[in-house]
Amino acid sequence: MNTFIKSNLLVSIIIILCQTCFAQSDSTETHQYITARYHKGIVIPHHSSMLYLLEDYVSGFEISYGRSKFKSDSWEKYFNYPEIGLGFYYGTFGNKEVYGHGMALFPYINYKMARTPKFSLQNKVSMGLGYASEPFDLQSNPYNLVSGSHFHVYVGFALLADYRINKQFSLALSGAVNHLSNGATQKPNHGINTVSASLGLKYHFNPALTPITEKIKAPKSKMKEFIAVASVGTSQAEMGNPKIYWNSSLSLNHIWHLNARRGIGLGLDGLYMPIASYIWRPYEEYKEGSEIANAEKWALGTFLAYHVYLNKTTLVMNLGTYLYSGVKPPEPLYSRLGVRYNINDHLVANFSVKASFFKSEFLEFGIGYRIKYGN
Repeated sequence: MNTFIKSNLLVSIIIILCQTCFAQSDSTETHQYITARYHKGIVIPHHSSMLYLLEDYVSGFEISYGRSKFKSDSWEKYFNYPEIGLGFYYGTFGNKEVYGHGMALFPYINYKMARTPKFSLQNKVSMGLGYASEPFDLQSNPYNLVSGSHFHVYVGFALLADYRINKQFSLALSGAVNHLSNGATQKPNHGINTVSASLGLKYHFNPALTPITEKIKAPKSKMKEFIAVASVGTSQAEMGNPKIYWNSSLSLNHIWHLNARRGIGLGLDGLYMPIASYIWRPYEEYKEGSEIANAEKWALGTFLAYHVYLNKTTLVMNLGTYLYSGVKPPEPLYSRLGVRYNINDHLVANFSVKASFFKSEFLEFGIGYRIKYGN
């Protein structure tokens, strides 16, 4: 049931992002595309068990629908009119019996690094819902020590090159790094990482060549805001401890908007983490069935925040350190990567990953309230 709830919440976030991406399109000023790519690559064997189990290259395909809106009054002008869209990916993981195959549904944004009427070089960032067909199972699949569940968070980065070969089609090349992880909701959770190259075709609904526009610098802003976000999420400690623990956080942020694109801030985190006693020190130290002291469940941290504003959607990156923790953390720094959506002027929906530096500890789903002031 927990997996069902988490997957539906993530799907809701994807829908919100897509509504933000495609809202208020004008066909005369919008270039729309369908792109199909074939991928070939390898799994990165970042866990020792994978060295002996990988048998083949990975292969797969990707299909996406995107658009670039060239309007002088749109928020995209501050990002050099990127391509925004929704994609689907299917691929293998190098061992059909142990790792199976994976799928992902994701919104994406392609930042334009260079552009002419026929050629573009882009940097792609995507995040969505992933699925792995053969997770760890003690009875039927004990050798899969990297993926403990069917549903995952999908994160992808790619370098894309498109060249227009006629009015309707472009040749589409790319190099990509993809990651699937369930955010420690179920163990094992080392995640699956793939590196691939792809070849494909992009179909242009608008036969006109890509407009070449001047880069518009985002105007400086004096706006500030205070944001309070309360979130909850579940996680499993270890494969030998099947119990699922509920964790929660209260994040207080003060953000200074640098311009219409970006903001920086400071914040405080109050963390309730029953999972900490199990993942921050050896599970063997506890006797089975023993109670965790309340003091060990709490932590307090402070962090630096960096925000990127994409219309009503905000990409959030935090880097923090602990001021207090009932159990000594394995790393002095922790991180948070997430997405927030402005429901209205005050309410904010939140999805993020809380990590011990780069190791996921739990997924966060929450709601926030913000107060804006300044210009």
